[in-house]
Amino acid sequence: MKRYGVTEFQLDRKDVSALQSIPAQYYDAIVDFCAYEPGDIKLILENIKGVPKLTKKYVFISTVDVYERQVGYIKNENTPISKTRYSGENGEYIYKKICLENELVEICNKKEIEYTIIRPSIIYGPNDYTKRLENFIKMILNGIAIKYPKDTKAKFQLVYVKDVAQATLVACGKTPSHTYNICSKAINYANVMNTLTEIAEIPIILEPINVKQALEEAKEKKVYLPFPVTEEENEIYDGSKAERELGIQYTSLFDGMKKTYNCF
Repeated sequence: MKRYGVTEFQLDRKDVSALQSIPAQYYDAIVDFCAYEPGDIKLILENIKGVPKLTKKYVFISTVDVYERQVGYIKNENTPISKTRYSGENGEYIYKKICLENELVEICNKKEIEYTIIRPSIIYGPNDYTKRLENFIKMILNGIAIKYPKDTKAKFQLVYVKDVAQATLVACGKTPSHTYNICSKAINYANVMNTLTEIAEIPIILEPINVKQALEEAKEKKVYLPFPVTEEENEIYDGSKAERELGIQYTSLFDGMKKTYNCF
């Protein structure tokens, strides 16, 4: 199928025969943002015709969550990867991303293919399927009070979706193999609420509550808490390497949230 001058092949990545049907022509890069299960990358690289001769670059979208937790310092690309397999859905997600990173490095080295691993922090922006900010915006538009933890010491890092896209695009032509954290400066709930207050065209009803209340309400009344609340959840990352080597400039929280709000 062709759209906007681009030829698209729509298929199931686990369908070997479908992968083998893709024409053996030159591809600038393989960009993989939907590898979630161990073996997903191996299937691609072993079944697309012409690899590695016709494709010399593989860009894999991973996550900053792969690093060791609670190391007590800002994590850069040299921070050790976690060796712990945590329980729960999120723990499995992280474990599988670690497996896929190892899989990527092993196969690409074997096939002499350059690779780049992109590790974003919390991605936000228009059409975010997690609805992190969308839920807040809905509450604003419907005149519903937003409860948020006022005394939390937890910080987190958002990154605007187009910053991740730009980093990925530049990484397609970047050699040799590299890994990049994609994340802007650390913020907290108050920063998010203050920014929403600045960009909204109507009054916002804010109801600051303490951390204990926030956690209790989240559990009992299903109040939405999309970002870390407790200090124990603090995991801070250094995204400056991408600025230096990929030349990206992180979108400010104000600009990114304004675009998200206006799009909604």
